[in-house]
Amino acid sequence: MKRVKRYTIKYIKTVTMKKNRVMITGFQGFGAVGYLAPRYMVSKLSMELIGYIEPPIFPDFTSIEDYGFSMPHEIFIKSLDDRDIVVLLNRVNPDRKYMNSYLNSIVKIISDLNIEEVFLIGGLDSRFREREEEYRWFKTSNNPRNIEAPYFMKGAYIVGPLASLLLYLENLKIPATVLLPYTEPESIDHKAAAIAIKVISKLLNFDIDVDELLGYAEKVEELERILQKMYLQQDERRESIMHT
Repeated sequence: MKRVKRYTIKYIKTVTMKKNRVMITGFQGFGAVGYLAPRYMVSKLSMELIGYIEPPIFPDFTSIEDYGFSMPHEIFIKSLDDRDIVVLLNRVNPDRKYMNSYLNSIVKIISDLNIEEVFLIGGLDSRFREREEEYRWFKTSNNPRNIEAPYFMKGAYIVGPLASLLLYLENLKIPATVLLPYTEPESIDHKAAAIAIKVISKLLNFDIDVDELLGYAEKVEELERILQKMYLQQDERRESIMHT
């Protein structure tokens, strides 16, 4: 009998049931914010790996971490003073061909771990910025949470796996909050990731130092300035040669 390909959950540690538990996740979208922020949280909070979502087709890459080889979709947990934080770290985006299977896996994790709210992190094209705001946000219809920041604009499209997961959570009436820091779509934006982390840490009342993340942002910006200067110098040389 042919085996049906699908995403499956593999737990490697047993987790006790608790109340007031939230999940944080995101994807490799604009600015890679939805990947950078969860990854940084996993590292900075010394979160514990408790399982992963096994993909129907394994990717052709991995990395060596403290716990062994990394998997595409890993589940981490950290117990804080008044709540548990679960992070689903998506090192790659889910295969669109098996998207429903992936979404079902997330919903099962939410049920298994008694998750009360899901935080989704993404990036928002900076061309939508209207004033000096750093991010926009929105939520599912049954979520009572309110944030004093500009709400996501009506009529603008949300795309990618974040949109798929959002619709799934809305349909199942699972409370979710989406945070979208402004970013340059083609960049790797550590600064935007730091903004997302600062917002979440304030909402959930825990401390996390983002100085290291901001340091990465400064290095990237400095590299971009150096490259831009090199390109300008090359253009000046070309113009000088043309007019010799």
